[in-house]
Amino acid sequence: MSISDFHVEPRTGSRFGVVVLGIASAIAGVLAIIGWPLPVISSTHGRGQHAWARTIRGVQDWFAHDGWRMSGASWIYGAFAVVAAAAVVVLLHPAWSGRRALLIVVVPAGALLVLGPALQWALGLPWSNYGSGSAGGTAIGIVATVVCGAVLMAFRRAVRRRARRDKAQGTLVH
Repeated sequence: MSISDFHVEPRTGSRFGVVVLGIASAIAGVLAIIGWPLPVISSTHGRGQHAWARTIRGVQDWFAHDGWRMSGASWIYGAFAVVAAAAVVVLLHPAWSGRRALLIVVVPAGALLVLGPALQWALGLPWSNYGSGSAGGTAIGIVATVVCGAVLMAFRRAVRRRARRDKAQGTLVH
């Protein structure tokens, strides 16, 4: 018996993960297209309503609106759909470098997540055409979060690069 007697397919990543991410991408894509409202997480602002009550009110406003529903939440759902779809591609190509995989996942999703709400706010558009609220606070929060995340990631990479360089030179101090 030789190795050629065994017909073995090369491993291309987790099939379960691919299926779960594919389903998540499809669901998020549909939510982005239909302009579904985001669930409210915090009830620290507003008119004293609880987060769940405000979420229900957003859904009721969505159902009551006559016509196409546009929402800034579509940018967030769209970014999530892109992340999940790109992660499927990365899982199917495990030989890709970490930098390449990161670029494939982060750049398109970051563009949707940052540029979409920022452009919506800059144009003076409301967060949605079926509810109330401004896009300003959400856009500023998203941009600040993504910028801080990018700065932290760059700092982390710089520290790792310096540690590798110090270790290669033998100057690593314990």
